[in-house]
Amino acid sequence: MLCCGTAALNANQEKEIKFEHITPAMGLSQATIHCILQDSKGFLWFGTEDGLNKYDGYNFTIFRHNERDSNSISDNFIWTLCEDKYQNLWIGTSNGGLNKYDREKEIFVRYKHDPNDPLSISQDDIRKIFEDSRGNLWIGTNNGGLNLFNRSDESFTKFKYSFADEYSISNNSIRDIIEDDTGILWIGTNGGGLNKFNTATGKFLRYTVSPARFNSISSNFIWSLLKDKEGTIWIGTFGRGLSKLDPSTMLFESFSFEPNKDNRLINNNVTSIYEDQQGFLWIGTEGGLSIFDSKENKFTNITYNPQKLTGLNSNIVRFITEDRAGLIWIGTVGGGINKYNPFRKRFVHYQHNPSVLFSLSSNMIRAVFEDSDGILWVGTLGGGLNRLDKNSNNFIHYTSNENILGSISNNSISAIYEDSEKSLWFGTWGGGLNKLSYRKKHSKEEFQYYSYNSNNHYSIPSDTIQAIYEDSFGNLWVGTEAGLSVYNNEENRFIRFKHDPQNPISISDDRVQSNSIYEDKAHNLWIGTWNGLNRVSSIKKINSKNADEIKFKTYKSDFTKENSISDNRVISIYEDPSSKQEKIILWIGTVSGGLNRLAITRNSTDDSEKIEIVHYTEKNGLPNNAIYSILGDDKGSVWLSTNNGLSKFNPDENSFRNYNESDGLQSDQFYWGAAFKNRSGKMYFGGINGLTAFFPSDLIDNQHVPEIYITDFQLFNKTVPISEDSPLKKSILETESIKLPHDSYVITFEFVALDYTIPEKNQYTYMLEGYDKNWIPAGNRRFVTYSGIGAGEYVFRVKGSNNDGIWNEQGKSLEIAILPPFWANLWFITLLIFILSGLVVYFITARVKQMLALERLRTKLAADLHDNIGSSLTEISILSEVISKKLKDEDQSIQKKLKRISEDSRLLIDRMSDIVWLVNPKRDTLYDLILRLEDTYSELLALTNISFTSKNLKSLEKVSLSMEHRQHLFLIFKEGLNNSINHSNCTEINLDAYVNGKNLIMILSDNGKGFNTENQYTGNGLKNMFDRAKQIGGELKIDSKPDQGTKLEFRGKIG
Repeated sequence: MLCCGTAALNANQEKEIKFEHITPAMGLSQATIHCILQDSKGFLWFGTEDGLNKYDGYNFTIFRHNERDSNSISDNFIWTLCEDKYQNLWIGTSNGGLNKYDREKEIFVRYKHDPNDPLSISQDDIRKIFEDSRGNLWIGTNNGGLNLFNRSDESFTKFKYSFADEYSISNNSIRDIIEDDTGILWIGTNGGGLNKFNTATGKFLRYTVSPARFNSISSNFIWSLLKDKEGTIWIGTFGRGLSKLDPSTMLFESFSFEPNKDNRLINNNVTSIYEDQQGFLWIGTEGGLSIFDSKENKFTNITYNPQKLTGLNSNIVRFITEDRAGLIWIGTVGGGINKYNPFRKRFVHYQHNPSVLFSLSSNMIRAVFEDSDGILWVGTLGGGLNRLDKNSNNFIHYTSNENILGSISNNSISAIYEDSEKSLWFGTWGGGLNKLSYRKKHSKEEFQYYSYNSNNHYSIPSDTIQAIYEDSFGNLWVGTEAGLSVYNNEENRFIRFKHDPQNPISISDDRVQSNSIYEDKAHNLWIGTWNGLNRVSSIKKINSKNADEIKFKTYKSDFTKENSISDNRVISIYEDPSSKQEKIILWIGTVSGGLNRLAITRNSTDDSEKIEIVHYTEKNGLPNNAIYSILGDDKGSVWLSTNNGLSKFNPDENSFRNYNESDGLQSDQFYWGAAFKNRSGKMYFGGINGLTAFFPSDLIDNQHVPEIYITDFQLFNKTVPISEDSPLKKSILETESIKLPHDSYVITFEFVALDYTIPEKNQYTYMLEGYDKNWIPAGNRRFVTYSGIGAGEYVFRVKGSNNDGIWNEQGKSLEIAILPPFWANLWFITLLIFILSGLVVYFITARVKQMLALERLRTKLAADLHDNIGSSLTEISILSEVISKKLKDEDQSIQKKLKRISEDSRLLIDRMSDIVWLVNPKRDTLYDLILRLEDTYSELLALTNISFTSKNLKSLEKVSLSMEHRQHLFLIFKEGLNNSINHSNCTEINLDAYVNGKNLIMILSDNGKGFNTENQYTGNGLKNMFDRAKQIGGELKIDSKPDQGTKLEFRGKIG
C-alpha cells in the first residue's frame, strides 16, 4: 500500500474562482484590454490597443481606423469608454482624440485638438470620459487637463493646472473621475494627487501626500477611483497600494502589499477597482487580482498559475466591471478577457493534474463511496484507489504493486462498499475482491484478497467485479461478469447463483451490472443484468444449505406488452422516497432504453400485485438514453448521469433539467455505477475526466432575462448595407420596419439573446407572422432564412432565453413589407382592367357584328340557293321527264340521255338541299343533324322496311355545332346509313348521340349481317369517313362481327 501526502488541493478548492478566457483566438482584436463597457442595450464593448470590439457573446465586431474613411474611428488604441444618458457611445483614444459613435449610421464622429481653435478639445490622448448626474460630459486627458463638452455647440471648456491658482486642478494628467452622493467630482491625477471639484464654484481642492500627516493619501500617482455603496471613496495608486477615504472624517486609510505577510493586497500598483453586487471589492493590480471583503477586512488574492487552466491568465489587470447578469469581466495585459461567473453552478471538479502529486491518480472514475467516517474513496480505471484526506484535502493513493505485500490487487477499481461491520470492500476489474477491515483502513496494513479459483466452487465466480451490496439480513452480494454470489462470512464461502436456461426461476443472466443490486422497503432484492431485471422476494440469511431455495423472478423488455421495461440491459436502480411496502416504486436505468418507473402495488387481501411501468427517453427531455447512475435528492428529484451530461428529473412535473460540461461538469460522459450521495446530501458523479461533486440545493438558476436583438438582416445571404438608396436606412438595431422590392426572394435574420453566462446554451424561437402559423423552436441556432415569400406585410418575431431557460417573452420584432411589382399594384390592375374591359367590349361588339353579318349572309345564301338554283334544277328535271315521255317512241339513245339528265338533276337537287341545310344558321344543332339524316333516307327506309330510331333526340335540341362539324358528321353518318341500308340486310337501325360537357359520342348501329373487321378497309367511302373524323379532332371506330350487326362510333369534342 502506497500512502503519500502534502497539501496540494488546498482547503479552498471548493471556493476556487474559475475564469473563462476570451482571447484573440476567439475573435478579439488584441489581447490587451484597457476598458470594458456594457451599453444600455446589453452589448459589451472592449477597448484594446488594436481596435474597438463589440461583443454579443458569440461574435466580435471590430472597429479600426481607416485612413481613407473619415467616418471610421480616429485611432486603434482605446483608453476609455462611456455611454451617456442619450445612449451615445464615447470613445477616448491614445492619439486620435475623442470619438462619438453614431448608432443609427454606424459611423464615428471625431473631436480632435486643433491648435487654431481655442474651443477644440485640449489634447488628443484621452484617458477618462465621465458623465455626471447632471448630464455633463467630462473628458480627462493625459497632459491637457480636464475638458467639459458643451453639447449645444460641441465646444470644450478647459480646466488646467495653474501655478498661480491654488484652486486650479493639481495636475494636467487625468487618470480617473467619479462623483460622490453630493454631486462633487473626485479626480485622480498622475502626479498631482486627488482633486475634489465643486462644479458650481469651479474650484478644485487638492489632496496630496503629506509626510507630516499619518492619515494623508498614500501617493500622488492615482490610477483608479471608486465610490462604494456606503459612499466611501477608494483610491488605487501607483506604487503605494490602495487608499480608503472616509467622507465623514476626510481621513485616509491605506492597504498595501508587504512581503511575507498574510491578508495583504497582492500588489501596490492598483489599476482598477470595482464593487460587485455582493459588496466585494475587486482590485486589479500589476501583480494579480485581490478580492477584498470590507466586512471581514480580508483579502483573497489570485495570481496567474500556468498549471491552472481556469485560473487568471495574466497578472497585469487593467480593468474590472460587472454586467447586468452579475458576471465579472476582467481586462488584462496580454491575456485578453477573463470572465468569472459568481453564480456558476456549484459543481466542484476533482481531476488528475500531472503536475500536482496529490491530485486524483486518474481521470477515469469508475467508483465513488463515502464511508461512515465521512471519508471519500474514489476508484479509478488504471490509476488505483484514492482516499481524500479531510484535513489536507489531499488524495492518498493506493496502487497495486506486486513487490509490496498487501497492496491492492488491481489498479482498476470498479466497486466500493462498506458493510455493517464497517469493513470496506473494493471490487476490481480483473483483480477480484479486496477487503480492508475498519481497524486497518487508516493504517498501512494490507488488503485481504478474494479471487476466482476454478478448483473451488465456493470461490468468487469471477475476478471482474461489477457490484457489491449488503442486504438487511447481512448477506453480502457480489455481482460479477460471470455470475452473482453471496459471501457468507461464517462459512467464508461465496455461494453462487448462475443462469440456467432450463430453469425459469434462475437468474436471467450471469453478467450483473454496476450499482444495480438493491433491496427495497418490502425486502425484495433487485438485480440488474445484461439480460433483464431480476427480483428475489424471500430474502433470508443465505448459506450453502438453503441457497437452492432462492428464486428469481425476471422482468424483460417486450414491446408487445404495455408493462415491460424498455431495455433488458439494466445498469442502475434507485428506490423512490415515496415507496412503501404496499407500493414499491423503483427507478430503473438502462443502456439505451432510458429511464423506467416501475411501480408494484400489492393487494393485501389476495396478495396479488399490479405492475405499472412508465418509460422516459430523449423524447421526454432526457439528454441521452443511457442512464449510468441514479441518485435522489432531499426534495424528491431524481438525478441521472448519462452519456450526454447530468439530468435532474422532477417526477411531480415530469420535467427534466439538463446540465453539461459548460455548466462545470467533469465532462458530458459519465461512468456506470460511479455515483454516491453522502449523509449531508452531497452528490458525487464520476466520469471520463474526473469527479463532479455538488449539493443540489446550491444549483441556483440564472434569473437574468436577456435582451433580444435582431443583429443582422441579409438579402441573398449578403448583409444589407446602410444607405439612403438601400432598404436599410439605419442600423438594424435601430430599425423597426423595412420595405423590400418584390424580387427579395431570399431574406435572412440573425438574432441574439444577450446573456453571457453560457451563451451556447441560450435558446431561441421565432415566427414570421403572415407566413408561419406557429412559433418555430430554433434551439441554440441564431439565424433563419426564408425564401420565395410573396408580396405582403409580415412581422418577424424572435424570443430568446438564457442558459437556464429563463425566457424574454416580449422578444424583438421587425416589420417587413415586400412590395408587389408595379404590375401587381392596385392602380396598375385597375388601369389594366379598364383597358382589358374596353378591348373585350370592342372585340365582343365586333364579333357580334361579324356573326350577325355572317348569319344574314348564310340565311340569304340558303334562300338564294333554294329559290334560284334549286328551282332551276327542278325545272330541268321535270322538263327532261316531260320530253322523255313525248319522245318515248323515238331513238333510244336520246331516251337514255334524257334519263341521265333527269337523274343527275335529281342528284344535284339532293346535294343542293344538303348545302342549303348546312349553311342555314337555323339548323345548327345536333338535334337538326339527326333529323336531317333520318329525313335523307326516309323514303329508302320505308321501301326496305327498316325501322330507324333515336332514343334521346329531344335532349340534343340545344347542343350547337359548328358548320364544319355538322358537315363532317353528316357525311360520316350519311355514309354509314347508306352502308347499313344497302349492304347489311338489317331490319333495325339506331342512331344516338350523348353529350358530357364538351365531349360528344355518336353511335350508329344495326342488326344486320355484319362483316369481318380484320379484313382491310379498301373502299374509299370508309377511308373518307376516318379522314373526316380526324379532321374535326375525333376518333372513329367500327365494331362488327359476322351475324352480329355493325356499330359505328364517333368520339370527339363538340365543335
